[in-house]
Amino acid sequence: MSSLDDAKNYVGARFAPNYTAWLELSDDDKGRTLVSADDFIDSLAWQGTATGTLNGNPTSRQWPRSGIEGVDPTTIPNAIVEASFELAVMIAASPDLPNKLDQGSNISSASGGGGVSVSYFAPTSARTGTATLLPPIVQRKVGRYLAMPSDDGSFGSPGLKCSAFAARRQYSLGWPED
Repeated sequence: MSSLDDAKNYVGARFAPNYTAWLELSDDDKGRTLVSADDFIDSLAWQGTATGTLNGNPTSRQWPRSGIEGVDPTTIPNAIVEASFELAVMIAASPDLPNKLDQGSNISSASGGGGVSVSYFAPTSARTGTATLLPPIVQRKVGRYLAMPSDDGSFGSPGLKCSAFAARRQYSLGWPED
C-alpha cells in the first residue's frame, strides 16, 4: 500500500519496544511484515468497491475504493496506511497474530486437574459481534471504512469504530443487587 520509507518514518516517530524492534529488522523482513499486514487488511470486508488501480497502475489490492462518502477513490486514506504499519509492527512481534485476533480476552478463571476449565466474564467473539476482530489501535483507524453485515447477512453497511457489543453498551459497572 505504501513505501518502506513511509513505514519507517511512521514507526520511527513512535515509542514502544515493539516499534523499536521492528526498526531493527532488516529491510527485507520489514517488507515481509508489511505484505502480511496488507494481506490481512485486504481480507476484511470494506464499504464501497475496489477500483483496481493505484497511481494509474493496476492493483489487486482492496484499496483505493470508490463509493465511500468523503473518500477520494484514487487514493488510500492515511488511516488505512497507518493501520497497515501498526499491524506490521504487531506481526513482527507475534508472527501468528492474524490467527489469534478472534480469541476471548476476558478470562475470569482457569482450572486444571480432573478436567480443564476456562470461565469468562462475558465471552467475546468477533464472529458473534461481541468483540472486535482487530487490535484496538487498528480498529480505531479503519472502523469507519469497514462494511458491516446487513439484516440479510451480506456486507455493505457502514462500519463502526467499536464492536457491536460496545455499541449496544451491554455491560454494567454497577454493584449487583443484594
